[in-house]
Amino acid sequence: AELPYQAAMSVETDLALAGQRLQQGQYKPAYKAAKSALRKAPKSPAALNLAGIALSGMGQRREAVELFRKALKLAPEFHDARKNLGQTLVLLGQPEPAAALLEKLVTQTPKDAGAWYLLAQARANAGRLEAAEAAASTSIGLAPTQARALNLRALLRDRQGLIAEALEDYRAALRINPDDVETLINISLPLARQLRSDEALEAVRRAVRLAPGHLGARLRLAMQLVEMGQSEAAIEEYRQVLARDPAQPEAIERLAELQGPAENTSLAPRLRAALQAAPRRSEARAALLFAQARIADQAGERAQAEKALAEANREMAAILPYDAAGDRALTNRLLARFAGPLPDRAPDPARPRPVYVVGLPRSGTTLTEAILGAHPEVVPLGERAAAGILLKPVIDGDLPFDAAAVARFVEGDRRLLPELPDGTRAYVDKMPENHRLVGFLKTAYPEARIVNLRRDPRDVALSMWRGHFAGTALAYTYDLAGMAQRFNLYAETMAHWHRVCPGAILDLRYEEMAADVEWASRSLASFCGLDWTPEMARPDQAAGPVLTLSAAQLRQPVHTRSVGRWREHVAALAPFIAGLDLALWPEIAG
Repeated sequence: AELPYQAAMSVETDLALAGQRLQQGQYKPAYKAAKSALRKAPKSPAALNLAGIALSGMGQRREAVELFRKALKLAPEFHDARKNLGQTLVLLGQPEPAAALLEKLVTQTPKDAGAWYLLAQARANAGRLEAAEAAASTSIGLAPTQARALNLRALLRDRQGLIAEALEDYRAALRINPDDVETLINISLPLARQLRSDEALEAVRRAVRLAPGHLGARLRLAMQLVEMGQSEAAIEEYRQVLARDPAQPEAIERLAELQGPAENTSLAPRLRAALQAAPRRSEARAALLFAQARIADQAGERAQAEKALAEANREMAAILPYDAAGDRALTNRLLARFAGPLPDRAPDPARPRPVYVVGLPRSGTTLTEAILGAHPEVVPLGERAAAGILLKPVIDGDLPFDAAAVARFVEGDRRLLPELPDGTRAYVDKMPENHRLVGFLKTAYPEARIVNLRRDPRDVALSMWRGHFAGTALAYTYDLAGMAQRFNLYAETMAHWHRVCPGAILDLRYEEMAADVEWASRSLASFCGLDWTPEMARPDQAAGPVLTLSAAQLRQPVHTRSVGRWREHVAALAPFIAGLDLALWPEIAG
């Protein structure tokens, strides 16, 4: 039944007030106004939609979903409610249902740039990056002046390793809105990967100037400063974050890593308060526990440190369980493709030679890259994801890596390289995971050098156990038994490559490198076809930006203090040590 005129006007007033409050980010007052409208008009799709938006903004997303669905039941063609439902499902971690809903919507409203944008978000969260990029491109085509779609497509391209294309999109977004804080934050990381650290720093500093209270901008600025070796400035930025959010877990964790014992003693009360509030089975809680372990270790409280580490790793293992069976199956498939000698291909002497530094993370790969990168004719590129991204379709589809596939790989890989300085003879790619791809890499680049870092696995395990890593690739580091399985798999893999490519891989022991860095640097120069230079023996003085967990450590002179430290933690590492196959690790068998 139609509402009387006076009641209808009252509902419209409530709806207008709810919309105004939503635009101001005032979700509770918006919800109150929408509920007032619903009391007068319980079957108002508009009121249900606005109430749902307000609830989602308040974090009550499941309740919001129910309201959006009620609105759509009353008005099946209410496209705004359908878009809001899709976006909320993405926020709830249900990207596939969201994508299905939005795919249906874009067939009904193919000119709706906003619907295509939300579909791109849903597909991205479902891991369908190419399909997400296609949806983002459609959104851009329909609304070329909307910076958010360009920013999203740039993120998607960056995740696929298309750094140059990502930077083009970020720049286009900034031409539309030079003050877009999110774009300025996002562009800083690919700029850093392209060895343009000063530009990366300026971009994120501009983001902070525009939005001093934006915690994401300050956190990214602090990390950029760490990568560039400006630890004191980074510490100040992390403190600025905590001044605004005293329980921010990333800032607390990074400060615990960067600060000395005295400063960390002052940080401890804030850490304890944050731990009390952090939800269980959350990465925030794990980050705080890693920080607690660091502070306890600095204070000499080993038992407390080990207890905090065990709890931190349990939290992460529950969030990111390690699939040991799937990992082995993938490795077996990769090795089976290269069971015999590699095909002969002529090297390309006209281009800089790739040097792939592989091994387990925390085994000395960053130090090795720094030694090589100190040479004036070598460019260190950090952990490039290019090889894995380019080879993924070949591996997933079990496609041949024939001459045509090799040519496509080389072309794509070179396109993803940053501009190398004139006179560059070699560049270093220190992605540890490339150890599984040696067959592909040596087939594509016969002139490539493979440097494999070997370190006492017990020291590597201890370093990993104490570390909090980004992404899902290192899920095994949070499970001691799983870590042993992964280490054994790595050792099996490298033994296979030594059989397939005899003489093509340099095994370099971390312990020997740390004890005599000049000898190690001379060995690396000889293996890579370089003339040794004295700078290679002082990587701490030559270190450029470092995009890994080793950023702070690399600024110190090379030392052996961490060699054999596992002996102090035998009990804590017992499940790992018991799982090692000593036939694969003869250096520790005695």
